[in-house]
Amino acid sequence: MRFLKNNFIFLVSFVVLALVWWGISYFRIVNTLFLPTPYQILSSTKSLFLERFFLNDIGMSVFRVVAAFLISVILAVPLAILMCIYKPFSNLLSPYIDFTRYLPVPTLIPLTILFFGIDESAKIVLLFIGTFFQLILLIVDDIHQIPQEYYDLAYTLNFSQFQRMKLVFRSVLPQIYDNSRITLGWCWTYLIIAELVASDKGIGHMIKEAQRFSNTSDVYVGIITMGIIGFFSDYSFKKAYPYFFKYEHKNSV
Repeated sequence: MRFLKNNFIFLVSFVVLALVWWGISYFRIVNTLFLPTPYQILSSTKSLFLERFFLNDIGMSVFRVVAAFLISVILAVPLAILMCIYKPFSNLLSPYIDFTRYLPVPTLIPLTILFFGIDESAKIVLLFIGTFFQLILLIVDDIHQIPQEYYDLAYTLNFSQFQRMKLVFRSVLPQIYDNSRITLGWCWTYLIIAELVASDKGIGHMIKEAQRFSNTSDVYVGIITMGIIGFFSDYSFKKAYPYFFKYEHKNSV
């Protein structure tokens, strides 16, 4: 009952959209090439999962996104802290970060293939580029929001550089968590681009092949699948927030 109460508006809107979709399909208002019928979507879903091993594609895409995301977080957090503590380090890295984060990821596909070939590393690198340079700037901005009183306290207590870094890390950890949740979503948006690199598996590959043969219902299934994965990963992040940061008196949004 609590679930129904909290999600009543969403459930009503979902039912309305489903009825509108059914009506459009039933009266042939839109060509099924552009908007498949519910039956076509269900048929494609059954075929993909039971006959064409779509779960393998999903697993491969999830692996690529998670690998690139974890590498981005592992590198971005310490580098952002160092950039904020050591000004020369920031002066060194900031121009390169600002330059790279404005580069469209598709333009890097030829160079990525040249340096990393066409195996999994190339796809993970493309996802990493689309994620890391955005995440590190978000973390730097969060560190700049730390109250000056924290640094004054560290100076008064004669903290070492390591202790100062630890203080900074613990101060911005909730914000890092929230920004990681955001950039994970960005990482998913680059998946189709990454899977253009000579891929024979993955959700993006399936969508590309479906588009090639004008199999629109498969395209819709792929898009819906990515949306569902994104929804539940984001939902998991939000639900886990209070357990990781019990001292934070706020709701993750």
